[in-house]
Order: sequence, then structure tokens, then C-alpha cells
Amino acid sequence: MRKNLLLISLCVIALSASAQFKVQSNGNIAIHTNSTAVSPIAINGAGSSSYYMYCNVGEKKGFYLTASGTGSGTNWGIMSHAGGADVSAGVIGEAGSTVKAIGLVGSVGNFGYGAGVYGTIYSDMGSALTSGKYAGFFHGNVKVTGNVEANNIQTRSLLGESASESGSSGNGISIRSASIASCLSGLNVTTYQKERPEKPKITETIYDDLGIDTLQRGKEPEPDIIDEQYYEKTHYALDADRLEETFPDLVYEREDGSKVINYMEMIPLLVQSINELSAKIEVLEGQTSEGAAKKTRSATNKQASSISQNKLYQNTPNPFKEQTVIRFSLADDIQDASICIFDMTGKTIKKLPISSGMESVSIGGYELGEGIFLYSLVVNGQEIDTKKMIISK
Repeated sequence: MRKNLLLISLCVIALSASAQFKVQSNGNIAIHTNSTAVSPIAINGAGSSSYYMYCNVGEKKGFYLTASGTGSGTNWGIMSHAGGADVSAGVIGEAGSTVKAIGLVGSVGNFGYGAGVYGTIYSDMGSALTSGKYAGFFHGNVKVTGNVEANNIQTRSLLGESASESGSSGNGISIRSASIASCLSGLNVTTYQKERPEKPKITETIYDDLGIDTLQRGKEPEPDIIDEQYYEKTHYALDADRLEETFPDLVYEREDGSKVINYMEMIPLLVQSINELSAKIEVLEGQTSEGAAKKTRSATNKQASSISQNKLYQNTPNPFKEQTVIRFSLADDIQDASICIFDMTGKTIKKLPISSGMESVSIGGYELGEGIFLYSLVVNGQEIDTKKMIISK
């Protein structure tokens, strides 16, 4: 460390004689500029007291750093640390252009696996990324307040996990030859548990008083409450192999042979199946209503036919003194029938039970006495007809 400081000091002394490198009386350094340095280090401009180092590159590119490692371990080009304020940002990228402006660009070369941008809520140096190549890889929860646009989304929520990892696939059947509801009814629902991944091996960086030398010590990541519930709960999925037999375009296969399902594009199929089932229900309800109506009409017609067969005739003789005959006709299925005789006030004087097969009953004048009377044919509690008879002296 002391050797490095001595070397830097000698370089400053050697370059201070040059017009392109000036060390001012306040200790500020001006490089490639005739302006008085306002920043402690100002390149190609005066800079600003708000910045420790200022560089105006004009139409040229800014800084280029390269770090080459030959063995195991971690290597980086730039490492920045910000803290101690209400708002701290390690890196801020800002771009302005009339055509295309990009605040931050990250890329990964054609070497092994990696990510152009690695974001984490822990202090690890990419330990959660163990395979694959990604433009962006995020270790922890990701929140988006705006819209997300993608040509192909393969995530836990849209392309969900399937319980089957078999490599077989069927020929599939045309949805034109069978109803979608019938195709969906043959799918199998399975349950599974997500296996907890190993906790990432992360480190906590501790800066010394100068902010240069660092120490690293092991640190356990704080558990996320959503992740904890995710690994504790039972999950539900469709059998990918069975779904692939019917709708092969909804099943995708990963590099390791496991399969995922495009649940998002199943929504139109579910809507179509609901429409099909609704149409069937309407047909069945219509058939039920028509059947009930036919049954009602049949019962009504039968009742009307039965009523039309129940008749009451005028007694003979009438008027009478000693005896008269009341004739009637009844349907074959009559269970309760009678001839009821009333006086002119409506009081029941006599009730004669009758049944199918009988045609008449006889009434003696002595049973009622002289006067005017009414008699009715009553079938199953319903009055069929009423007539008047007279008993004379």
C-alpha cells in the first residue's frame, strides 16, 4: 500500500511540470485543461465542487478499464460503494440522445454461463446464477410499476411448473373434431412441492477507514416471507404429458428435458369450454322445460277429459211426491264422489257416496219433506254440476 502511494506521489511530481497536468495550491489536480480545477480531480474542464472527480471527454469515449484474472476467485473492473446518506446509489447511468439513449448496458460474452445484468438483494457476487445465459438475472423479488413487454414469457406465473418430466409426446387431436370441453375434461391435475434451493454463499463487505482495503465474512441472507410460504405450500399443476397429447402447442420443453405449460394461452380454451357447457345447459334446460310443459298439458288434458266424463242429469220425476231417481255418469278413475242435497239456504241435508260403475241413486220424498231442494255432483272435492228438484204434497 505504501509503495503504491509513493509511486503515485512521484508521478504527480513528475507531471506537475507539464502544462497538461497541474497541481494547484489547494491540492486540486487539473489534467488536459487550462481551467482552474474546481473538482479535486478535473479532466478536460474545471469540474464542479459537487464531484470529487470530473471528466469531460467531448466526442470521445470516457474511461476504459480491463481486469484479467488467471485463476479461481472473483475479478471486477469497477467496484463502487455508496452509503451514509438518506439515498445512496452505487452506480448511476444517465444518457441523452436525439436518437437512442441507454443509461446502462451490460453484456455477457460467449463464455460459459452468465448474465448481462445481475441484480440481487443480498451481498453475493452472482452465486445464485449457476447455469444458462440471461440478459438480466435477479436474485430476489422484482417489482415493476409500469408495463412489461415480452415476445415470449417463460416465468413461474405464466409458464408454470408441471409435475411430469417425461419426454414422450402424443400425436394430438384436432379441436375441430371434438369439443374443447371434452378435451379439457380428460386432463389430470397433480400436486407437488417445490424443493428449497441451497442458501447462497454470500459475503458481507466491510470497508476500512480509507474505504480502500476490505474484509469479507460470511453472512446468512434474510428469509423472504413470500419465498418461505412458496416452499411450504402445496402447488397444483396439470400433467404436461397428458396435456401435450391434446394440445401440444401449450407444452414447452427445457434444455434439461423438463416440461412447462403455457397456462396463459389456456385461458381462451377455458372460455370456449365454458361457452360449450353453457350451450349444453341451455339445451337441457329447454328440454326439461318442454318435458314439464308436456307433462302439465297431459295432466291438464287428462283432468279435462276426466271432468268431461263426469255428468249430472235432471232427476225424474220432478216434481215428485214419493220417490225420484237422480242419474249421473262418472269417469273410471274417480276416487271420491258423492251426491249432496241442500236446502235453499245452502245447508247440507243429505250426502250420498257414489263410485265409478254406479249410474243413479233414489231419493224418497219422506226423507226430505215438502219443499224445493238443490242437489250437486261433487267429484274429488270439485263441484261438477248442480240442479233443482221439487217435492210436492
